[in-house]
Amino acid sequence: MSKPKLKVPGLKRPEHHTPIRRAEAQRFHRYWRWWAAAGLALSLAAWTAALAPTARAQGEQGQAPAGEHAGATAQGDPTEHMTAAEIDSGKLNFQGSCGECHGVDASGGVGPNLHGVVQEHGTQFVFNAIRYGIPGTGMAAVSSLNDKRAWQVVGYLKTLSAAPGSMTVNGDPAKGKELYASNGCSMCHEIDGKGGAVGPELTGIGSMRSPKYLEEVLVDPAKNPPADPAVPDRRMWTGYVLTKVVTKNGKTLVGSRVNEDTFTITLRDMAGNYHTFNKSDLQSVDKELGKSFMPSFSRLSEAQRNDLVAYLMSLKGAQ
Repeated sequence: MSKPKLKVPGLKRPEHHTPIRRAEAQRFHRYWRWWAAAGLALSLAAWTAALAPTARAQGEQGQAPAGEHAGATAQGDPTEHMTAAEIDSGKLNFQGSCGECHGVDASGGVGPNLHGVVQEHGTQFVFNAIRYGIPGTGMAAVSSLNDKRAWQVVGYLKTLSAAPGSMTVNGDPAKGKELYASNGCSMCHEIDGKGGAVGPELTGIGSMRSPKYLEEVLVDPAKNPPADPAVPDRRMWTGYVLTKVVTKNGKTLVGSRVNEDTFTITLRDMAGNYHTFNKSDLQSVDKELGKSFMPSFSRLSEAQRNDLVAYLMSLKGAQ
């Protein structure tokens, strides 16, 4: 005979999942979800890292990463059916985003003359140069232009087939080469692996600059210094603008900025020597606007400067 069960008012039978066990289960599930999310993030990071070399290699060859504008390619050349309004928009976008380097009329400046560039290289090449830049040169990707606007710029450049008068070279390249040698230009500039490294390399300068710009640089080198493709372009620190640092103990150095991060800055002096400073040890860091290591060649006659420009324009680099 079984014993009768006593029922005490207000007393309930304990459940299997006590509050303590429920808390433990909740902690377990929170930890499990965290580790699962972390594992997924690590997997995605590894997958991205595995694909990065392929995308980078394509960019170094002047190609966009696969899929970036496949639709435009599949539909043919977008510039073939552009309206006059779209080409006008391309002109305005060019003047706003590209004119500072290439001139508002695309006749060249710090960057090369672009009249005829589409006819010579094709629309796809020019589009890639705008959207993704050209590695190893001062041409960086134009982040202010999306695909649509970049194609409109290409459409505008396609209408510029004839080189303007600013591309005319009147001098004698042979005489210019002699002037280059006699004025010691090779002490600072390199051509075909020979020369100094204080100033820009000139091996392919004829493909990168306009005669008008080179003439201006010979007269006033500090007026519009070029970007250095080896230096990250931060706009306010153009490659060959001289920088003056003063240390807290009174030491002063002037040179071209070749590297800078949050904590240090590296300058290259006129002799080609490199100097790295901890910013915490510096009293001031200032740009020396209007100054240049390169002397003015205004002392040369106009005919001599034309000869020197003609020689520089003949340097096209590897074709």
